[in-house]
Amino acid sequence: MNTQSQTVAGQPRPRSQSWGRFAGIVAIYALLGPLVGAVGVTGLFTVYAVGVEIAIGNFDDIARRFVGGMLVGTIVSAILAYAYGIVSAAGVGLVVAFRDRRKGGISWRTSLVAALAFWLLMSLAATAVVPPQGLVQWIGALLAAHVLAAAVCTWIARRIFR
Repeated sequence: MNTQSQTVAGQPRPRSQSWGRFAGIVAIYALLGPLVGAVGVTGLFTVYAVGVEIAIGNFDDIARRFVGGMLVGTIVSAILAYAYGIVSAAGVGLVVAFRDRRKGGISWRTSLVAALAFWLLMSLAATAVVPPQGLVQWIGALLAAHVLAAAVCTWIARRIFR
């Protein structure tokens, strides 16, 4: 009798991955996800602010606005990202790690679908605390942060855990 379970197609199911690999995948998402999301959102908002200055013809403060926006913005947004975004990041990492443990391989689709699901949850939570005037920007920023963080963390995890 064959000791490996068979899939529908008759191919052997991949062996379960180690718990160390599972923890490593979750750690990559939980530790790097908030930082990647914060830097990505800060970059988007900084480019937007510089673009507005260029559009109105104010070329004097562009360098100061860009450097200041990236430095100060990254510090502030990283604090917020780790305070609130670590739940989403760890959640996406858990989903990816469970899928890896069950089927083998770190899936782009699983990562991005999980990121979108957590984005929806965080967007619903944001509606309770963010004033209506800034809600659209927050939801857009959350989307950018979740998708970018999931993509970068998946790329890193796939390189480490081949």
